[in-house]
Amino acid sequence: MLPISAVGAVEQFQLGAAWADLSDQGRLRATGSDRVRLLHAICSNDLEGLAPGQGTYAFFLSPQGKIQADSHLFVAADHVLVVCDSAVRQSLRDHIESYIIMDDVDLEDVSGQLAVTGLAGPHAARLLSAVGAEPPSSKLQSSSFAAGLVTRAPVGGHDGFWLETAPGDAPDLRERLERLGALQASARECAIARVRRRVPRFGLDFGADSIPHETQVFSAVSFTKGCYTGQEIVERVRSRGRVRRLLVAVDLESPEEPTDRTVIHGGKAVGSLTSLFRISTDGRKWAGFAMVRRSAAAPGTRVTVGSIAATIAAISAP
Repeated sequence: MLPISAVGAVEQFQLGAAWADLSDQGRLRATGSDRVRLLHAICSNDLEGLAPGQGTYAFFLSPQGKIQADSHLFVAADHVLVVCDSAVRQSLRDHIESYIIMDDVDLEDVSGQLAVTGLAGPHAARLLSAVGAEPPSSKLQSSSFAAGLVTRAPVGGHDGFWLETAPGDAPDLRERLERLGALQASARECAIARVRRRVPRFGLDFGADSIPHETQVFSAVSFTKGCYTGQEIVERVRSRGRVRRLLVAVDLESPEEPTDRTVIHGGKAVGSLTSLFRISTDGRKWAGFAMVRRSAAAPGTRVTVGSIAATIAAISAP
């Protein structure tokens, strides 16, 4: 049993294990014989190369290459599950359905039908085994256990697991995890853990005005698959070279929260801070993200946020 100490859930993501209720995910279930072909043709990553039980992380782009949503896509024997932020589930559904013309594809919103318990931390795999769910060995891989499905997927920016169960089974599962030492993490604590890991979030740190190259999240993009919506712009930017702005992490050195979120480099405003959280237990460090001019984007670059000294750092992939 892991000791439940005074260390909070944010620290447990790094020291032990923390669980979070992820049941508010947006979930779209695609069925029909053309489901894989269609989704492969309109997302930025390779779906056709996946076997049942495997998944991928991808962007859905406009024809102009702008990111409409990011998502995790999971292939099952009879469907594809598209998991996204709940705030974009309807707009993403509309986006996908706009491409369904003569295709044998049916898209259903199944959000909220299952309880999803996220679990992450260095002891998470051991706790999974203790509750009868063997941890999948590969990222975005799924396998069944007695109560439902377990998928290796991110939680609070950390490599973790999603346990999908019937809603009525979730309280018992979560109680068992807590008895084994996992602490519950709130949505805010998950956000702090994500920022600590320097993992940006669509809709907060980048959005529909961004193209993939600006985000530097290339794990969401296949540069070898065939044509897909927005691919022409992605390839043009890749082949012609640099973009003007880049998404970066920003570390601040201050016990006080900045009142001015403008990122300044060389005396000029180069961006604005997003996802700002206090990340240190002593209260003296803050962190966030910013889309900044390329001239200020190199890791280690010294900037100010308002009048507070800060340092640019590289982001991590979701």
